[in-house]
Amino acid sequence: MHHRIRPIRSAAVALSTVALGAGVLAAPPASAEPTPALRAAKAAGGTDSTPSTIAAEWIAGELSNGLMMGKSAPDFGLTIDTGMSLSTVASQGGTVTAINNSLEPRIAEYVGDGTKESYAGPLAKAATFARVAKKNPTSYGGINLIARLEERTANVPADPAAQPQAAAIAGRVFDKSEFGNHANVIGQSYAVRALTLAGSAEAGAARDFLLKQQCASGYFRGGFDNADVPSQACAEGAAGSQADPDATAIAVINLIESGDKSAAVTGALAKAGTWLAARQRGSGAIRAAAPVSKINTNTTAIGGYALGLLQNRDASQKAALWVRKNQPVDKYKCRTALTKDTGAVAYRKDRTKGAAVTGIPADARDEWRRATAQAILGLQFAPASKDKLKIVSVRKEARAGQRVQFRVYGLAPSESACLQVKGDFLRLTGKKSGEKIVRKLQLPAGNQRRVALVKTSDDDARTSLRVRN
Repeated sequence: MHHRIRPIRSAAVALSTVALGAGVLAAPPASAEPTPALRAAKAAGGTDSTPSTIAAEWIAGELSNGLMMGKSAPDFGLTIDTGMSLSTVASQGGTVTAINNSLEPRIAEYVGDGTKESYAGPLAKAATFARVAKKNPTSYGGINLIARLEERTANVPADPAAQPQAAAIAGRVFDKSEFGNHANVIGQSYAVRALTLAGSAEAGAARDFLLKQQCASGYFRGGFDNADVPSQACAEGAAGSQADPDATAIAVINLIESGDKSAAVTGALAKAGTWLAARQRGSGAIRAAAPVSKINTNTTAIGGYALGLLQNRDASQKAALWVRKNQPVDKYKCRTALTKDTGAVAYRKDRTKGAAVTGIPADARDEWRRATAQAILGLQFAPASKDKLKIVSVRKEARAGQRVQFRVYGLAPSESACLQVKGDFLRLTGKKSGEKIVRKLQLPAGNQRRVALVKTSDDDARTSLRVRN
């Protein structure tokens, strides 16, 4: 279906990158299963489901009646991002259903009324979520999201040579809004996925316009040129064409999930994957674009997930390891003020220090939700442990007060654990190599057998030794 583009004004609703959040409500389980692309990426095995599962459990508990709440109203974008992340976690089908049941009746509040206000990016994201939730995007909450998105997608002119500017913007999405046009490359990539999966006649033009936003070295920029600029293409080194790792990762994910196997898409994905892998630091982290310009779990997780879907196993595992280090698991004797928020992922490492003492501050909770929702995706590629969890004491007997060596086996790389005996404890983090960890604990007083334990978020192992005063 072709629709004439409305005047180029547009939307007040800016797209977050892949934001995040969810809640546990009793509902019949719906869709929570890996997409074919994710299944293929994980087919080689060797991944640990624990970090993504506990992150999903935490964020599900952050939902309020199936929605993520902002300061005074639901944050529908964050709710959708949460739902899409949770759909990749097998145990969260009921939460995806609960999100859908709360979101669908209110979707017009997010996408606009369809007359005065109609927002391209939200329409595209809503249509993408509808499909993930096993709903029909052409009749979602009584709205044909695909038809509305087609209205916001510039048509290919009948005679491109006679209308060069119309040809230049063909396939580009625009908001219609009295608040201005906020459509961007991230929204364009969701539009490509939604239109392609719907079999829309406008999918090809939308895809071609998205691919024009990829610069020569492989990255995608974040914003578009003004609509009257002749080229409309990313021009490396030019103002407005700076590299954007988040936009690049989200374009990769949506192009893969669109199922478009054309040579143009295949080539674009290869270039983007090469660029993302080169952007990754030795630690596994990926630095965000300006104005953020900092290493963080959002950019790293979404980049790692894109690299994982591209089946770059090494790069996706490195990203997952770095993200997992920012998921404190302070339980048992190692408990802190973050214990009640086990599974949450910090946006940056420095956020965990203060929160371990005071808990997550109320005004920082939104940041933790956004970080965790994206982290769920990146953590899908966390490597598994080499062995079953096990603890061995180097001594069968020792004196009270002595420091005795224990060897811990089977911690997954970057996995948090607590090593403890009565009166003493230590936090452990699994080595990148997955090899054993050797640490000492001080034995308590008392002539009796003492148990030493190592506990992770979902497992424990123990050994014992005789203590003499």
